[in-house]
Amino acid sequence: MHPETEQACLVPSSKKTKLCSENFEDKFSSLHESVVSIILSQLPTAEAVSTSVLSKSWKNIWTNITDLHFDDTKQRDPSDSRFTDFVERVVGDIGSPHISSFYLCSVNTFDETLLFSWLSKVLKRNLQRLVVTCNDLEIISFSSLFPSFVSLVELRLRTKSILDISAPAILPNLKFLSLEDARIFNMSSVSKNLVLNFPVLETFEASYCRCFRTDTVIIESPLLRIFEMFKCTSEHVPNPSQVCKIRVLASKLEKITFCGDEPRKIHLSFPPSLPDAYLALSRSEWPKTFLRSFTCVTSLALVLSKDFHVMAVPKFSQLVYLHLIYDMTQHFRLMQFLKSAPILEMLSIRDLTSPRSTPTAKSLKELRSVESPDCVTTMLKVLQIRNFKPNRLQISVLRYVLDNAEILGSVILSSPNPITEEEKARILAFPKASPHASVLFE
Repeated sequence: MHPETEQACLVPSSKKTKLCSENFEDKFSSLHESVVSIILSQLPTAEAVSTSVLSKSWKNIWTNITDLHFDDTKQRDPSDSRFTDFVERVVGDIGSPHISSFYLCSVNTFDETLLFSWLSKVLKRNLQRLVVTCNDLEIISFSSLFPSFVSLVELRLRTKSILDISAPAILPNLKFLSLEDARIFNMSSVSKNLVLNFPVLETFEASYCRCFRTDTVIIESPLLRIFEMFKCTSEHVPNPSQVCKIRVLASKLEKITFCGDEPRKIHLSFPPSLPDAYLALSRSEWPKTFLRSFTCVTSLALVLSKDFHVMAVPKFSQLVYLHLIYDMTQHFRLMQFLKSAPILEMLSIRDLTSPRSTPTAKSLKELRSVESPDCVTTMLKVLQIRNFKPNRLQISVLRYVLDNAEILGSVILSSPNPITEEEKARILAFPKASPHASVLFE
């Protein structure tokens, strides 16, 4: 046995504990208070507070932490007030003049005035990151707190909230904004426009939000790169058309993601330099004017439900890459967009056809007889079919492209299940209009 190990074994266990405790305290006692605060701030707040029992000198050290993290998702019991009592105690006793972040996630219902009180206190300390997820609370008005958001770098509100904005809203430091289930009111008696000025904002997310009493929402964000809107709508729009216009003034915008099913409620407009868009469109008839907002993109992903309808597709004169997710029994959907993309080079397809849906021989024959758009014949270089299954429907689309694409280089068939060697051989034997076309199986 090693001499040091042997010596350690001779020390009584009670003495070992004392020595370890003294060692632990000596090492941490030598650290500057600010360093200890940083260390404790990395822990969940409940664990940081529990360090107060280590020794008398540690009793109040936790009060200097700068990151507050509260989570009661594992304790679903509305009658248990220990969680809210704990948050109340911590927020009341915290001594740090500056709080970096406040994270609150709760699955229980509690008095929303408590949340308002906690936020009022932490926002006064130059708070930078605020994340609130409380889906079971009643609607909370954040309107009076809005002026205190000026220090925030990140704001995520996932709770039923109200924001009454009566003047141009300026959040000078905000880089990330995410709102879910928010009601945004334009309280201005002077203008029907709502101006949101975010000079350094980089990401904007809104889901299930509603905008009231607003003709136009103007988002001024010169550094904005990502804009996402998921099933948002507008109410009581003060114009005859009842359409709320959303204008995004962001010269550096790189990508927009939009998912909606109320096409006549919102009209979007973006800079003509927007390169990338992802649209998930369902229900009812979408006006041509909506799609026209995205004709400047070079890359477009479209998810089209079976009940999607548009009278005419505008020309996407700069579109190079199209990812189309649709019901492949509706081959006219594919043709609509191919005919409107004259310089398309890359086409990606994923099928939304129901497993119970069986294409008729007539529909398959119609696809093969359709006149090929110019982009397929002279421009298309890459075809990818995602979630590929060698059934009659997908094979018919594959053969249509192979028969007509004269400069096609690669066909990529991405399948979740192994394709038999027999099926592969059959596919590889299909005639090809392009002598350079190669088929790859993934």
